[in-house]
Amino acid sequence: MATSGEGPLTLDEFKSLVEQAGLGLGQEELENLKPLYDLYMQHIEPLYEVDFKAEEMGVSFHPDWPSQ
Repeated sequence: MATSGEGPLTLDEFKSLVEQAGLGLGQEELENLKPLYDLYMQHIEPLYEVDFKAEEMGVSFHPDWPSQ
């Protein structure tokens, strides 16, 4: 399967990825979803290339908006 830097996935590779995720999509749904996947991967791939070295990463999520 194609990974970062190898270009977009083929439709067959995308179908395998979707099946591994447990999604039961038909051929038409796969063909409609694949261009969106490719678009988002263009924006996500640079995130995988960031080298944080030995820095520890922490992510937090606050579901409520702060009072103003």
